Amino acid sequence: MKIKNMFNANMREKKYEVNTQPSLTIPDQALSVKEILKRFARGLPVDQFKPIYEEVEDGQDFMPDPRTMDLAERQEYAEIYAEELQQLRSRSNPVAETVGLTKTENETE
Repeated sequence: MKIKNMFNANMREKKYEVNTQPSLTIPDQALSVKEILKRFARGLPVDQFKPIYEEVEDGQDFMPDPRTMDLAERQEYAEIYAEELQQLRSRSNPVAETVGLTKTENETE
């Protein structure tokens, strides 16, 4: 058995990995250990970022994919759409707004 040390290291055969394929790494997509721990502590997914580019055609509203959002973004969109739904319900039923009831409360009576 031969032992490798500082005196005979350059006499031994080198077995380095040779990369022949192009690199698949994307700049600025790696998370540091600190970032991973912060995300884990907050309950956010610690997966690597996967950029999703969705093109919006003219005349169409952009609807984000909830599968690609973190929990904070999901909560933000839920609040926005809940508020928008409340406004639409109040516009469609003006009597309920003056009485102080929502459409669902009218249906339960």
